[in-house]
Amino acid sequence: MRPARPHRRPHRPSWRRELVARLRGQQTLRQARAAGLDAPGPLQVSGGVAFDLAFAWAISIGPRTRIAHDVRIIAHDAAMKGLTGYTEVARVVIGERCYLGAGTIVLPGTRIGDGAVVGAGSVVRGEIEAGTIVAGVPATVIGHVDELRDRHEHLLQHRARYERLPESEQECAAMRAALDEHGRIYVP
Repeated sequence: MRPARPHRRPHRPSWRRELVARLRGQQTLRQARAAGLDAPGPLQVSGGVAFDLAFAWAISIGPRTRIAHDVRIIAHDAAMKGLTGYTEVARVVIGERCYLGAGTIVLPGTRIGDGAVVGAGSVVRGEIEAGTIVAGVPATVIGHVDELRDRHEHLLQHRARYERLPESEQECAAMRAALDEHGRIYVP
């Protein structure tokens, strides 16, 4: 069995990461901003995220929002073009400190309030209130961020917590053992 490679957490975008993304045909935050995306503050955007570049000017994202891999943010609906000759465009507004889980699809006309959490694989359309947790297809409210934080703060007292990601095979093995024992661990 091949030894696990240590994980290093990237702390800022690099020219190399952007080059690799472009060579893979993936969009970059820089491209989306150049196309008109309104996202002035710092964002954390994972690989494979697709912004609707032709209509990026209709998308706004607040600072400190995290967007997981393979999220799609769409501001137009071309289905109408065949019927009316026109493409429907609707604003997409994502608030501050939001989290969009992996594989989420955000449809035209969506407004996501500050601090909301969208579960992985969700399809979101319409109004999502601030501080709520939504998931599913279509996304529906399943909880509130305050309840989630309280539950995990309690779990943090009873589960293994590490202050950094593993940097050696021994640290990887220790974290795997903690996962086997507790079912979950916490890392930064």
